Amino acid sequence: MTYRKERIDNTLLFFAQNHYNKTKKYLSQTFLYKYLAFFEFRYLKSAGDMPLELTYKAMERGPVPMEIYGNRDNPEYFSKIIFEPVPTKSGKPGYIVKPNGKFDPDYFAQAELDEMNNLIDIFAQQWVTATEMSEASHQAIKSWKKTYTRQPNAEIDPIDEFDRDITSVPEEALQTVELKYLMRRKSSAQTAMHVV
Repeated sequence: MTYRKERIDNTLLFFAQNHYNKTKKYLSQTFLYKYLAFFEFRYLKSAGDMPLELTYKAMERGPVPMEIYGNRDNPEYFSKIIFEPVPTKSGKPGYIVKPNGKFDPDYFAQAELDEMNNLIDIFAQQWVTATEMSEASHQAIKSWKKTYTRQPNAEIDPIDEFDRDITSVPEEALQTVELKYLMRRKSSAQTAMHVV
C-alpha cells in the first residue's frame, strides 16, 4: 500500500510540476484528473495494466479518479502536491494543484515515464483548455463513454476500454495485452478475496 501511495503521489507531482514548468500555469483539478485518466487508460491499452489502479467514475466532464477527488480537501492525504481552493465563474468550488516536493523517478518503469512525458508534450500547451482536454478524454477513453451512456456517474470498469468482450474470447485468441490484463484482474480479485 505504501509503495502504491508513493507512486500516486509522485505521479500527481510529475503532472503538477511539468505542466507548470511548460505553461507557467498551475494545473486545475480537471486537468489533473484528465492527465491521470489518460495515463492509466492509454497505458492499459498498450501494456495491459493500469499503473496507479485508481477507481474512476464516469462524470459529465470525463473520468474522475475518486481517491484523488474525494481527498482534495484533506491536505494530510497528499505528500507532494497542494490542492488550493480558488473561486470560479460558476460559483462552484474549484482547485488548482501546486507542486510541493521532489519527484522520484525510481517508482516508475521507463515506459510509464515515457507515457507521462508524452501526455505533457500533448496537453501542456498555453492554448489547451480544461474543456478541450475533457472533450479529448470523451473521444479517446472508450470505457468512459460506455459507462456514461449506461449510467452517468457510475464506476468505470477498465475492461470496457478493450474493443471486444475479452472475457468471452478463448485464451489462445487473446492479444498479449488483453491476456495480461485478464491475468492481473484475476490475481487482484483473488488477493481481495484473501484479504476479506
